[in-house]
Amino acid sequence: MLTPEQQHALDNLLAHVPKNGAETAVSPTAVGPTPDFLQTWLGISGSQLKGHLDSLLQQKSAWQDAFITYTEDNPLDSAFGFLGAAAAAFYAAEKEANPKINTYVDAFYYIATCASVGYADVFAVTQPGKAIASLVMVVGPGLADRALNRPKEVG
Repeated sequence: MLTPEQQHALDNLLAHVPKNGAETAVSPTAVGPTPDFLQTWLGISGSQLKGHLDSLLQQKSAWQDAFITYTEDNPLDSAFGFLGAAAAAFYAAEKEANPKINTYVDAFYYIATCASVGYADVFAVTQPGKAIASLVMVVGPGLADRALNRPKEVG
């Protein structure tokens, strides 16, 4: 919640930002449209940013399909890749804060238990570590099942 003074300052700041790409002139002698807020501060206009985001969203389906196909075709590689990356992220998040995480192998041990039985003598102590562990607890068992219990070919 903003204080009345903060809201007033924000309203004054945003009053100078063109809405929906509208062109405004600073003075009658100004040439062309004034840059929007993003253009001024980041060097990219709101419409350019929207174009880039739209382009990425259009590519999302292709990336998603490729990822799912790879995961289905290579379940063991996918499981180990996911667990390895999760262990690296967990190690980076916990190495300074968690006395039980001294090596990458310590982190991998914990992450592997999160993906299977969920038991370990190690626990996440940082917020990023807890988020990584939670993701592994949700996704890991499915990947492990897919890697170890492949459906039989019907022929």
